[in-house]
Amino acid sequence: MNINSLAELENLESTIESLLGNLKLGDILHSLYLLKKSSPKLEPFMIGGVALLAIRFCHPSKISQSIKKHDLRNLVNISNDYYLADPITFDNDLHDKFIDENPIFMLLRVVSSQFPFKPGLFSEFSRPTLLFHEIPQQLKNLRGIPGFDFDSKFQAITGVSVIDFITIGFVIFSVCRGNFTVSQDYFKKMRKQGINVSDQSFRAVLNQLAADKSKLVELYENRKNQDRRFRMYDFNPLFSYPIIRPCQNKQFSTPGKDFIHAPVPELVASRISTGIFYQMYNTYGTEFSEYFGFVFERYFGLVLEKCLLSEQLLSESDIRNFYPAKKGKAPDWIVVDGSTVLLFECKATRFSRAAQAIANEDAVNSSLAQVKKGLKQLASFISACQAKVPELQKFHHCNTFKPILVSMEPLFLINSEFFRQHINALLETEGITGLDWQILSIDELEALQPHIAAGFNLAQVLDELRNKSFNDVIENLSSQTNRTFADSFLYDKQEELYQRLGVPE
Repeated sequence: MNINSLAELENLESTIESLLGNLKLGDILHSLYLLKKSSPKLEPFMIGGVALLAIRFCHPSKISQSIKKHDLRNLVNISNDYYLADPITFDNDLHDKFIDENPIFMLLRVVSSQFPFKPGLFSEFSRPTLLFHEIPQQLKNLRGIPGFDFDSKFQAITGVSVIDFITIGFVIFSVCRGNFTVSQDYFKKMRKQGINVSDQSFRAVLNQLAADKSKLVELYENRKNQDRRFRMYDFNPLFSYPIIRPCQNKQFSTPGKDFIHAPVPELVASRISTGIFYQMYNTYGTEFSEYFGFVFERYFGLVLEKCLLSEQLLSESDIRNFYPAKKGKAPDWIVVDGSTVLLFECKATRFSRAAQAIANEDAVNSSLAQVKKGLKQLASFISACQAKVPELQKFHHCNTFKPILVSMEPLFLINSEFFRQHINALLETEGITGLDWQILSIDELEALQPHIAAGFNLAQVLDELRNKSFNDVIENLSSQTNRTFADSFLYDKQEELYQRLGVPE
């Protein structure tokens, strides 16, 4: 159905509330799980959306009651109408405002409400292990690196070490992918398979990943959009707590009868990866983000190194040996391939909630501040190279300079023509024109790595990405290399854990 007014949207929400108001949360989650198994085209964002409506409007379940099955097809259909509505179609003021803005902003709202429910699962265990455990250990006491004890500060807010959090979280993710419920019995089996974690650590991790109805509703109410015309883009608390406890909290004191469920198991993988970053940032602020910049830079360099064949790789510290800081900005990493130079700047940035949910120009521009800063830094260094500054003699023979900004999370639509026009306009206000930039997320480079290492040139692959979708490029490479994640340098870190848990490769 078409939503033609805010009143119609509110009536639709009331209809959904009345359908769910007399039902139990566990019953709806179980019915949704069964529907998902029989309906492979049911999108993850809709599963997460229906689960949120059930969290808001259903009564908690009781362990003493058996699970019932309900036909949810009608609920899913009207929920689909609810979540696919956009206020510019029924609000004249917003429509008039949209007409004068870049159409990419509305697309960003839509994409941001759907794509995060389908995170890349290429390195759900390996990447966080490197980012949040191994590299912080390597950076301890190094000159020029801020003193930040990652593990002790993480343990202070979670009650568990970061490596136990990642390991247990990955185990929970693995079992959630194929089961409706997860119980303590599974984790007893896990210990027999040699994954030794204490009951205390398991409870500490579960407390970070799982929440009951009251906690989820409280988080939803605190973070929902104040402008209710945008209610279809409300924050979904499953991103913070991807596992639901459908029963009342007090019921979980009953040994062996705990009942938890992850409607979108892939969000558990996100929570033990990028979720750690945001949990630390929300607690420690810029003290953490300034430190983490060094961690992310080193991790990207590791992935980049595994992509290269004969090209020369230079870190920022290598560059500073001949181009001191007083001379100007320098990229985080440089790849020299004959007369071509790839310049990489790493930024742990993403679109803010306001940019994703409302997507007005001010919110988008605020989110692009780090992007603009990174591209400006690259432009400055390229200008110095092209001016043949004496200290940059190493690049005097080069005639092609390709600036690439690398983000920790995907910046949806960022390389589209509409976004390119918008960012170029922002750069023009800084006096930068003609910069042929490209933006790459770290998970894209991780996925490309085994194929590039098979003999494909990195610069050429990046050129292909300018004219083709990422999926098309990966599909083409895969058909030629026959390589999979098992051929990635990241695979070794989780191969043993895969085998112990019986997870398909």
